[in-house]
Amino acid sequence: MNESKTGLFRSFWYSITSFSKYRLFLKQSAGRVVAYLLLLSVLSTLGTCIEVYSIVNQTGDEIIARVREEFPDFRLENGQLEVYAEMPIIIDGSPPVVIDTRPGIDAEDILYQYDNAILITRDKYIVKSYLRRQELSWSMVNFGGPMTRGNFAEIVENFRMIFNIVLVIASVIIFIIIIAGNFINALIVSVLGAIFNAARGTGLSYRNILKISIYSMTLPLTVGAVLKMFRISVPFWYVFFLAVCSVYILGAINVIKAGLNAMYENPGGFSGFGDQGGPGTGSWSSHGNHGDYVSPGVHGGTGAYSKDAPGSGDPDGGDGSSGQDDPGLGSSGTGQDDPAPETSPRQDDPGSGDITYGQDDPGSGHIGPGQDSHDGSDDSSTSDG
Repeated sequence: MNESKTGLFRSFWYSITSFSKYRLFLKQSAGRVVAYLLLLSVLSTLGTCIEVYSIVNQTGDEIIARVREEFPDFRLENGQLEVYAEMPIIIDGSPPVVIDTRPGIDAEDILYQYDNAILITRDKYIVKSYLRRQELSWSMVNFGGPMTRGNFAEIVENFRMIFNIVLVIASVIIFIIIIAGNFINALIVSVLGAIFNAARGTGLSYRNILKISIYSMTLPLTVGAVLKMFRISVPFWYVFFLAVCSVYILGAINVIKAGLNAMYENPGGFSGFGDQGGPGTGSWSSHGNHGDYVSPGVHGGTGAYSKDAPGSGDPDGGDGSSGQDDPGLGSSGTGQDDPAPETSPRQDDPGSGDITYGQDDPGSGHIGPGQDSHDGSDDSSTSDG
């Protein structure tokens, strides 16, 4: 499986369930990370729109039920309101509502009894508060015909349907706003990631920290969307959001750090971040996708920290690897060479007679530094034989 192309929904699952899978996200391209942020924004938009849809429909149902069950029958026509019930009708609330459509009433006398109130009379709709007073004459209201209790319930129902259509269109604007908000959140969370990265000495680039930050937002954004759908309010929600993101970022960085430590201890056996090479190419490579992590002192490329395959050593010095050469081929790597007749800073082959910095060949008569000849003469002042 190509780990750099993990699907969006698989990434969604990994980002919630496993810290160890966060190393895969380091290989994701910028386009795939942005696509994942859009997926999270779609989820948040659905939560917000469903919440608004639920509020509007619940409010509409309550208004229609109250109009049909609690409102007295009425008729509004030609600027005159008639209510077929015993007057006055007082509905407790904040503010209270007083309905009195009897001819000749004194509206000022009724409003004088309240600091805040709504008064419905035969020809006016009046709202009184501490700061101001507003009036609406029924003659300015034209419904194209008489308005009754049944007609009013139909108007509320039609208004609810129109609002739902408007909500679908407005969801595009809501989506754009949420995308901008999530991107800003990712930048804020990445600051926490940079702090953790510096504290642990992981050495991740800011680009990779931002990737981890975006994926760490998966769980809190999902929970937030579900809570909105059910209209559940959580106090100090943003503190909870940052706390959950911090847990995921710290967990991911700890796993990455542990992998790097394992690589330092066994350079040839760790393949967590770079692509694993073929035979003889070494397990850890800085040539992994996008160069997500380059560890100081650990070199990628062919033959790095690996043994040569049997019989593959170069007679002129091998491939320059730091591993052990194949015995018998005389490779000149930094490992053990095949015993050969070449001059070397070690003991010569018996009988070779070559001058070395080690012990002379017995009986050769050639003088090496610091050694007497076997005929008993001094090596610094006496010639041969």
